[in-house]
Amino acid sequence: MSRTAVPGVLTSAALFLLAISLPRAAAAGVTPAAVQKLGAQLYDNWPKLKGRTFDDPHPLYPKSGKKGGTSTWRCKECHGWDYLGAEGRYASGSHRTGIAGVLDASSRGAPVLRRILTGGKAGHDFSRYLSPRELDALAEFVNSGTADGRRWTGATGDPGPGDPLYGAHCADCHGDDGLDLDFKPGQEGVQGVGWLARKNPEETLHKILWGHPGSDMPSLVADAGLDRADAARILWYAVGLP
Repeated sequence: MSRTAVPGVLTSAALFLLAISLPRAAAAGVTPAAVQKLGAQLYDNWPKLKGRTFDDPHPLYPKSGKKGGTSTWRCKECHGWDYLGAEGRYASGSHRTGIAGVLDASSRGAPVLRRILTGGKAGHDFSRYLSPRELDALAEFVNSGTADGRRWTGATGDPGPGDPLYGAHCADCHGDDGLDLDFKPGQEGVQGVGWLARKNPEETLHKILWGHPGSDMPSLVADAGLDRADAARILWYAVGLP
């Protein structure tokens, strides 16, 4: 599957890999998009989903990094919301680690990626923390659920087409103006959807596509059947919210 293809619509080759790496999911009738959703949310914040906390940083987190503890165990913390790692948004700033992204790794296939997640590199064995099903899902997300988001987050699309999509899928929880949920309570004003879309469009796009771990926020791919272009329209519309 091309990395720029819409997630949730798999090629026959990707479906073949899915059948090999996810026999339990296939037997249970789980859709590829649902598997990718689980993998995407694990990529986002698997410690939260598993109820785990860590005092020490991840063994592969560089000493020069500015984060510590549990946050360094999140996949996104090293590989980025844009999946580009040191070549993307995290090339500089407080999240800089110098670690490569996972976008190019998607060409290796889910079985190889799963082996990487279970000890392909010293310090990168997550089998002590994630179940076989979760490891399969995380590998499948990297394999076929990631895409180079620069073509979407860097665009300045007409917000009009995103208005009805936002109204249908987002407004009930976030409000028509995007201010019903405050992402940074305690700060002056409400840091809502518009604030996050402008501050970190890559994170916003990831969560529009796949949902927020440990919340009722749906994946617009797995739960609503939208595609990446629809998600980008919502993002473009959200950028204009207060």
